[in-house]
Amino acid sequence: MSGGVLMLRLAHVVARLGLAMTGAVGATFVAALLMRAELPWFDTVEFTVLLIVLGMIGACLGTDIPRWPQLQAGPAHRSPAIGLAGATGTFLAAGAGLLALYAFVFDETSDPAGNLLFGATWMLGVSMQIGAGLIGRRRIAQVKDG
Repeated sequence: MSGGVLMLRLAHVVARLGLAMTGAVGATFVAALLMRAELPWFDTVEFTVLLIVLGMIGACLGTDIPRWPQLQAGPAHRSPAIGLAGATGTFLAAGAGLLALYAFVFDETSDPAGNLLFGATWMLGVSMQIGAGLIGRRRIAQVKDG
């Protein structure tokens, strides 16, 4: 393996780790905001860890979907809808994480329903990221196998 290829692979791994950390940060603030809703199942370490893991997976999968030119060669992908779903998911998750950060850091008072709305928006975004990332990778595998 040449030095240039090794450097590119290392750069890709470092970028993935950075995206995972970004997803974890957003998830941490959403979890902290959900704890303010004072519902018993949100106030656990397990719930916080679950959100952090989902945030990391979503950020890694949803922001690096195989691009249109790579998929265009095969019949498995005919629409850029997967990329749009991943981008929308990233926008929703990042926006909810940013608003949760703001509310938490500046100690904004919000009602439990508002906190649940932030959590639901974040969860929808992360679900879209994970779904789009998995579908995009599955279709790339089908194009390479077919």
